[in-house]
Amino acid sequence: VEQKMKSERFKTELITNVSHDIRTPLTSIINYVDLLSKEDLKNDKAVGYIEVLSRQSLRLKKLITDLIDASKASTGVLKLHMEKLDCGVLLSMAAGEYEERFQEKQIEFHIEKKTEKPLMITADSRQLWRVFDNLLTNMVKYSQVNTRAYVDLVEENGSIKVIFRNTSAAMLHVSAEELMQRFVRGDSS
Repeated sequence: VEQKMKSERFKTELITNVSHDIRTPLTSIINYVDLLSKEDLKNDKAVGYIEVLSRQSLRLKKLITDLIDASKASTGVLKLHMEKLDCGVLLSMAAGEYEERFQEKQIEFHIEKKTEKPLMITADSRQLWRVFDNLLTNMVKYSQVNTRAYVDLVEENGSIKVIFRNTSAAMLHVSAEELMQRFVRGDSS
């Protein structure tokens, strides 16, 4: 157990160090893209390229941050800032960011809350937002067009359950247990 813990800490440190080394040139790229975007460019293609560079470099920055946080979370090193919050309000705010995307895919989205009272929980709002954001992204990506998607908020035995349900665009050929494993998608790839 001690050896495994040491190995996990080493892996976390390696991921953190490599991610930090990647961040340095990425920050430079982001800054230069920002400087280029402020130039008076006459070439529409170049302006389009700069927009793509900006969007993709910011996405890469987010992915690196996610990698570091996931590594820290898996080893218990991630510092959480626990606070009392209304789970329903946080979920509604996250879902609001996806309204247009659901409409584009013709997915009717519903949040079903079984009670009118606030559903208070103790959680790290930033990390819980990331969980909701990831699940909503997957709903938009993998839901069948012209269907419905639901999120149920249920209070049960002093706990709050948040249940995400949607109809998959592709037939799933994996069991529920397999689908819940890391890095598994519904398709064979």
